[in-house]
Amino acid sequence: MNRDRGQLLLVAGLGLALAFVVLALVLNAVVFTENLATRNHGETDDVVGHERAVEAGVGGLLVEANTYDDANATTVRAALEAGVGRWDANASLLTASSGTITAASVQSVENGTRIAQPTARNFSNDSGADDWTAAVDVNETRRFEAVVTPAGGDPLAFEVSDGSASWRVAVIDESSATNVSAFRNGSLVATHTRAAETVALDVTEGTVNGTRVANWTFAENVSAPYDVSVENGGNASGQYGFVVDVQDAEADVPSGTYASRGSGSPTAVPALYGATVDVTVRDDRVTYQTNVSVAPESSPSPAPWASPD
Repeated sequence: MNRDRGQLLLVAGLGLALAFVVLALVLNAVVFTENLATRNHGETDDVVGHERAVEAGVGGLLVEANTYDDANATTVRAALEAGVGRWDANASLLTASSGTITAASVQSVENGTRIAQPTARNFSNDSGADDWTAAVDVNETRRFEAVVTPAGGDPLAFEVSDGSASWRVAVIDESSATNVSAFRNGSLVATHTRAAETVALDVTEGTVNGTRVANWTFAENVSAPYDVSVENGGNASGQYGFVVDVQDAEADVPSGTYASRGSGSPTAVPALYGATVDVTVRDDRVTYQTNVSVAPESSPSPAPWASPD
């Protein structure tokens, strides 16, 4: 009996020892995993931070190129590539001081057209038509912004339509106030009133004077391709600008729609609708390469209707 008890004690001791070994292995794995996760988190933060810097910096350069180098598609791209080269040189110097090597270069661009009215006037086209088509066969529109002072009568409206479905935003004069309302297939879906005679709209983002309007979704339920048009342009004054993914949009609308820059009338000029930037981040812990997409809305300045003229 004493022998059996001794065997039981031996087995129990071995089992307890094995349990301690397993516990030690588990704890060691947990500590290793936490250290690895912490280290990877720091590496990820560095990479994400640089990606965001590229998006903001190159986004601003894209807007600058669209604004000041729009003689043709080639000059716009060349201006962006030159700007990215300078930006990358400066960024590389900063990151090198912390032991990180970075690189950024333009991989590809998507050409489009920037439609803009840089001078405050009514919203008619160059020929004086109040109801007119700004662009046809559009798949996407970016950074559609306007500053509008309505003048009474039938309200100024911007509309997108695919021929069966439509979405429009109207700017309505209410004496000492201005109402902005969005309609889907003729039914009111969003509205906002400001106690001001002039309002600033971000048509694609759905804001009025910087305030986001509930239930405002640009081109909601409208299928691509669609047309962008202006209605009752003579009943308001102001400035506006937007970028469409159509190359040479002026060629697709009636002659007399647009004028040359500097005339005060609306213009249609070459623009970059978007760009893809190759980004590399490398240090003693990680080598990371990715593509970052940038677009006109990546930078708030200058305004989409700005012009060097």
